[in-house]
Amino acid sequence: MGVHGLTTYLREKKRLLSKSIVLSSSSNTSIPIVVDGWSFIYDLHNTSNLPWVYGGEYAEFTRLVTTVVRAWIKIGLQVSFVFDGACPDLKFPTVISRLGQSHIQPAQLFFRTSAVSRSTGRFLNENRILPPLAYSACLHALEALRSEVDGLEIHFADEEGDPYAVELAGRLGGYVVGNDSDFVILNSDGYLGYIPMGEMVWQVPVPEETSSINADDGDFQTVRKPKAKRKDVNGPKKSLANFVPPENYIELPLSLTTYSPETLAKHLNIPVSLLPLLGALVGNDFSKESESNSRKIQALFFDRQLTLIQRIERVANTLHSVITPGAQRRKAKHQVGSVMDLIDRTVNALLARLVTTMGSGEVEDIVDKIVNATLQYAIPKHGGIAGREGLWATSVCALHDPEVCSLLPIISRKVMQQAEESAHPDPALLEAREQYLDAYRSGLLSPKIMDILSTGSSWGRLFLENPDLETVGRSIGRPVREWIFAILDDTVGLPPVELDDADSSAARGDSVDESDDDELIDVAESDDEGSEDSTDFLAPLKGELHRLHSSEGDATEPPTSITSHRRRPLGLPTVTEYLRRGTRIASEIVLVKSITDLLSSIQLPEYGTDDAPPLSLRSEDDRWTVFLRILGSDLPSVRQLPSETVLAVLAVRWVINILHVRWQETNSKEREKERWTRNEARCFLASFTWGSCEESATANVSSDPPPVLDRNIQLMAQVLMALDTIEQLSQVLLLTRRVPFNAHQLSGKLFHALLTATSYSTKPLPSGIWDATETGLNDVFQEERVKKSKKPKAEKAVTPTRGKGLKKDLPSKGLFDLLGDMDDL
Repeated sequence: MGVHGLTTYLREKKRLLSKSIVLSSSSNTSIPIVVDGWSFIYDLHNTSNLPWVYGGEYAEFTRLVTTVVRAWIKIGLQVSFVFDGACPDLKFPTVISRLGQSHIQPAQLFFRTSAVSRSTGRFLNENRILPPLAYSACLHALEALRSEVDGLEIHFADEEGDPYAVELAGRLGGYVVGNDSDFVILNSDGYLGYIPMGEMVWQVPVPEETSSINADDGDFQTVRKPKAKRKDVNGPKKSLANFVPPENYIELPLSLTTYSPETLAKHLNIPVSLLPLLGALVGNDFSKESESNSRKIQALFFDRQLTLIQRIERVANTLHSVITPGAQRRKAKHQVGSVMDLIDRTVNALLARLVTTMGSGEVEDIVDKIVNATLQYAIPKHGGIAGREGLWATSVCALHDPEVCSLLPIISRKVMQQAEESAHPDPALLEAREQYLDAYRSGLLSPKIMDILSTGSSWGRLFLENPDLETVGRSIGRPVREWIFAILDDTVGLPPVELDDADSSAARGDSVDESDDDELIDVAESDDEGSEDSTDFLAPLKGELHRLHSSEGDATEPPTSITSHRRRPLGLPTVTEYLRRGTRIASEIVLVKSITDLLSSIQLPEYGTDDAPPLSLRSEDDRWTVFLRILGSDLPSVRQLPSETVLAVLAVRWVINILHVRWQETNSKEREKERWTRNEARCFLASFTWGSCEESATANVSSDPPPVLDRNIQLMAQVLMALDTIEQLSQVLLLTRRVPFNAHQLSGKLFHALLTATSYSTKPLPSGIWDATETGLNDVFQEERVKKSKKPKAEKAVTPTRGKGLKKDLPSKGLFDLLGDMDDL
């Protein structure tokens, strides 16, 4: 992740670019660190070696999250987690590529491999897929720990998390911990540097093992030393010491390796302010081209034989030569006059071998893409109070003023539309916006929901499923997501349908101030190192970005006071869903349905009238009724369930009913086989650790891992998708108190073990759970699957003795029997 090849560059130049810090519980040192939440989740799950193929061991995963973070705090680290918000559309090609590599390809390889081979530890370790509920489980563990200890904060970024994390670390005067090389490119005042998560190592003393053998030959002893390359029999436990603390971690030191942007820039001989431009030119997550674009930018810049490290050095040398021309040609050529001139000249220098074969329009297009990729690194200057005291100046954002915060425009489209149509804004819309803002900052609104609001895109959480079948994201998840789209559009508004270039430029009013292109950067007289470092060459681009944020923010605060009614735009909005289609990620445009029509379909038309308030402003009981009717479960038995059991029951009811309806629509045998049995539903509910039981959910599982069967994998994929989408539905309806997340109690391994009868549940289901599950669904289950037993072989007739009965029995024997008898003669 991050800049292409930069992680390798840092590793090979580690001695020159890094510094080491050693912390222990006795050091009395307090160091702020900002942890990239997704890097933490991926690294912890991979390091822990938890079984993933069954769907996730979420109880054990939450325990590991708590253990690691508690250990960090005990040795003096002040921990702040930052989780990504909405993904910018510029990053979509990178996201699609990563989903293909991390989810689609491993799943395809799994189902194309024999059952024996794919069950080996090596195969499963090399093709790991992150269980889809790991984010929610991690967040649950962090929230629980935050209520117990000091020194832990959780932040949710406005959009992309990397700039937010670096800016927060700069405010706190600390480091960023993650697995993204962008953290050594990004910079802000007070930022100390980047700590790769893989280079946080607990220093465990390893005693030298020697074995002595007493002999009877005098005073001599024979000493045998173990082989240096002998494998550790404990395997995984040794790797845990690198990231997960061992049991006696309180007395052990933690070693950290840090990299700073200043050190990297000095080594590359360029100003630190040009590191973002270097990252964009070498290639980052924002400069990746779509699969349909045959001419890759980096392929035009570099010869094919250049290594990634050589590419970084070539770009650095080119930038240095552009901003500091030699004395012999300083007067012969014009100086760098603006930031766009700097980028243009650098791009042309990198394209020197091809520029004569390219049109001016192609070069300009490349320059524009480099500018956009560079702007993603922009971090606004902060002139306020440093430290924790300067955070949360307003309730809108921990770091930014409301007019600069990029989150506010995302949830203000209805407010802005109302402000354009009337001088009297709707207080209901302002209140609904405030509720969503508070929910997101509190972690009660998924980043997947923010993707819908920001870019009109929906990214389902993928997991292991049969690539030959329709993806569960469409069959199980889409009917729920259609409600999510409609509720969001009615409450805060979705992005409008894209216009063409001419219309979009007219809509903007063509009021872009181009004075930045004429702003001169004095580099001709700045040969000394100090003046280079102090010049921010990208300040004009950052200023333009700041102006864009300001213009958006100014329109988000209309006057308060009024009445309003529902209004629909001239064209219905759409959401682009990115789902698996066969063996690739494909986009599908979904038309957002009218909330009025949807509410009428569940016999609640009065909730969708023009003068009705948004659903989020209705009473909790009203929202609870809407929620249950959407899922077809508005039943007394469901309403009476304890809150911690509601999500699991609704998820399995939804899957069972959807698959039954799909079978009725086609009456095909394939879809009939998809339906669940009663035993399968019971096994799923029994795979949770219910109540206050502290025992692991896998206590009754055999020591041997349960077999991995195709049907059981598909069952798990279906119910995981249901859990995720129903959780999001409860979030947009602000019902997280009534429907709390409880998937941290789920054990996928136990579910598979119960299905294959390699384990059994000794505890009955909590009272009322099964009744609530099957009420109204008696006819939707398929008959229990009975394994076909092999017919017993008929007993062989007694073979007569050789001699008298041989000729008589010849006709009843086969050819091979005759040959065998001949050998015996």
